Amino acid sequence: MLYTKEGYPEINEIVLCKITKIYGNTVFVHIPEFEKDGVLTISEIAPGRIKNLKDYVVENKEIVCKILRVDEKHNRIDVSLRRVNLNVRKKKLEIIKKEEYSDRIYTDIAKLVNITKDKLFEKTYEYIFENYETVFESLYDIMLDNEKIKLFSKLNEEERKAFIKVINDRIKPEEVEMKKIIYLKSFDSDGVLKIKEGIKEALNFNESNKINIVYLAASKFAIIIKNDDMKSADLLYKKFRKNLEKISKEKNLIFEIK
Repeated sequence: MLYTKEGYPEINEIVLCKITKIYGNTVFVHIPEFEKDGVLTISEIAPGRIKNLKDYVVENKEIVCKILRVDEKHNRIDVSLRRVNLNVRKKKLEIIKKEEYSDRIYTDIAKLVNITKDKLFEKTYEYIFENYETVFESLYDIMLDNEKIKLFSKLNEEERKAFIKVINDRIKPEEVEMKKIIYLKSFDSDGVLKIKEGIKEALNFNESNKINIVYLAASKFAIIIKNDDMKSADLLYKKFRKNLEKISKEKNLIFEIK
């Protein structure tokens, strides 16, 4: 992990835990994101009866848990393993993976400007955590718009140039996929032809072929848009929808989004 958070985790927050000790039916864990220790009771390990505790938990194993209770007065944190589904677990592990990657990026930048990684991070963490949930989010945003490096006011010009160089080399845009369902109907004798022509005309601006239309059933179509980020994908969808609404009126088509 590149950084630790101050204070205590919030109820229902998803955290990475490392099992430090198993005593009877109680599992003790360390939460590196907060540098705090927590407790996982047997009832919160898995649903149903547990015959062999070691089938689920062993010392030094990393697990993803949900925060159940926080008692700051007695410095106790209760966590749950069974209340974290597979999708939530995978998402958390992906965040951790990206944060570890961010740590390596900081190491490379620090070498270029001949300072320690910790000192470099000290110059940036305040802005990052005022505006982003994670370090990787801030680096990714700079990759998308290099001008945002100027917002890191504590960096000197050499350090900013090093950030841009390494970030642009090491981080590439992640393609996102947006799916929408639309309905196009026509009661004209040549309605099928009009629908095909209408979709084709609405896609005239789609030179990069980021939008695909898939026929699903009678009058039902899926719009699949792939782009570098969800905001850009949404802009493409809105442009296509606006075109299709206009063309539908011209061709007497019934256009619906459900």
